[in-house]
Amino acid sequence: MKQGATQLDMAGEGRLYEHLRNFWQPVAFSEDLTDSPVQVTLFGTRLAIARLDGQPYVFDDICRHRGSALSLGRIDGSFLRCAYHGWAYDKTGTVVDIPARPELSGKLVAELPVYPAVEASGLVWTCLADEPPVFPPPEFPEMHDPEYKTMRWDAYEWNCSAARRLENYFDFSHFAHVHHGILGDRDNAVIADYEVERSGSEILITAGPFIEFTDNPKNASVVGGGETYEAWKRYRVFMPNAMKLNSSAGPVEDYVLFVAVAPTSRTVTRCFTMMARNFGLDDDAGFDAFQHTILDQDRPIVESQRPEELPIELSAEMHVKAADLGTVEYRRWLYEIADGTVELAVTG
Repeated sequence: MKQGATQLDMAGEGRLYEHLRNFWQPVAFSEDLTDSPVQVTLFGTRLAIARLDGQPYVFDDICRHRGSALSLGRIDGSFLRCAYHGWAYDKTGTVVDIPARPELSGKLVAELPVYPAVEASGLVWTCLADEPPVFPPPEFPEMHDPEYKTMRWDAYEWNCSAARRLENYFDFSHFAHVHHGILGDRDNAVIADYEVERSGSEILITAGPFIEFTDNPKNASVVGGGETYEAWKRYRVFMPNAMKLNSSAGPVEDYVLFVAVAPTSRTVTRCFTMMARNFGLDDDAGFDAFQHTILDQDRPIVESQRPEELPIELSAEMHVKAADLGTVEYRRWLYEIADGTVELAVTG
């Protein structure tokens, strides 16, 4: 790892932000791409996403004619057609139809940038870099397992960097204080030593036990009648912008949270959240309320952190030995991304 190149300053954080463009970023839920284009903003760039002939395509959201948003247009067969004057673009971003002057169709050179797009884990992913992404899109196998029921929540934005948002999920010390009485107990807040390792394009974390309470849908299936129980958590942190958590919710019950985030801008993050479970299959309303409760507790804390962008220089903030092991390893990897030295770790 290069030492000293990235500091807690605008230049260092700016380098991280720019290098994140080299990775797959989530931009929409797959099931939201139907018969109309969708508008999103990624790295401050407005994009139009459309499903053409069954496949997702990501375009710059601007018509070459008069600059209107193509996301306001319509899908016309294999083409994306502008709502303003009807110009049609094919899958390569080339203008193929100009209704006002049909004789110019196919002759006037006007093209839009088209970015690579893939579907994985129920999401559409794109990349704004010139080179293909190093890391593959993350995996969420439980969503395809018939023994699990999957829920998703509408995408939402928080006023923080993407790294701040993702780190919140494996910042273990906050459970006892922010989620006291649900996912932790402030009177028993000690974090036991836990395991962290890099494996390929992931950081793997196994941690516990955590004191959790049983009077909520996640933990109601725990047998024994106690007020609390000891939960274990297994994380796959997919560099640099997604994570999957498998949390014990009883003897055989598995609660799975999948989150992917993307930078709308340097200090605004768009979040995609899904959950799968193999128990409590008839209690969607309860799990929905549970998820909103946790998010409502986390949001004001994360949005209050300064700077809004994560200070990846480890000396910029204080860290607690062992308790912050997972987040420190995550920041080390971000450090490498910012300096352009990131490499796939070798498994085994």
